Amino acid sequence: MKNIVLLITLITTTLLSANAQKKGKGKSKKETEQVNFTPEKPEAIPDTAKKFTGIIKYRMTSDDPSDKDSVFIVFGETQIRIIIFIPGYRADQVFERTMIANVKDSTFIELDTRNKTYKTEKLSLRNGGTELNVASTKKTMPILNFTCHEFKGQMITPDGEVAEAACLVSNQHYFNAATDYSFLGIQPLVFGYKIVLGFRTKSSENENTYIMAYKIEPGNVDSYFDLSGYKAL
Repeated sequence: MKNIVLLITLITTTLLSANAQKKGKGKSKKETEQVNFTPEKPEAIPDTAKKFTGIIKYRMTSDDPSDKDSVFIVFGETQIRIIIFIPGYRADQVFERTMIANVKDSTFIELDTRNKTYKTEKLSLRNGGTELNVASTKKTMPILNFTCHEFKGQMITPDGEVAEAACLVSNQHYFNAATDYSFLGIQPLVFGYKIVLGFRTKSSENENTYIMAYKIEPGNVDSYFDLSGYKAL
């Protein structure tokens, strides 16, 4: 549970600190990169035949099998919608955070689904400062009967904590609008145009966090990116 709380805390902290980041002066190119990603991999090539649009549902767990949280990722043509379900204080309470990353125009949209409002800012401002350095292990494993290649290395958080990290990348699901994309610089979603179906971290205290796809729903998802019923703030 500790690692799940850590990951959610990283995401929440990044969301809350966005306004402070916008007020910073003289940001260098390195500081404002969308994702601090320095992987080793073959030259990435998009594949239109394997382009995926639809919803992939992920389960977030830890070493304790009773810990189960969910993240839904909606892959459009050039946009990605992230829906995070965060446990509340009561057993039956769940909070939802919804965001859209538009890689075509480099914007990041945070939605308030209850009040039907949204805020827009530059996608580069939502880099949480986490470094993910992974390389191919030449190993594969199946997720939902799809062959995934493993990339393994480490993740370094802004406060200097180092964790072992591994990504499982699908050969059958492509998001051709971006070579690489990590949500808030924390959770890799696209790696070499391919969609990440599994992500694992192991802390220095040997505590594991797993984010694994448990359902893939291909289809038209245009409605998830339609903001006509929302008001811009």
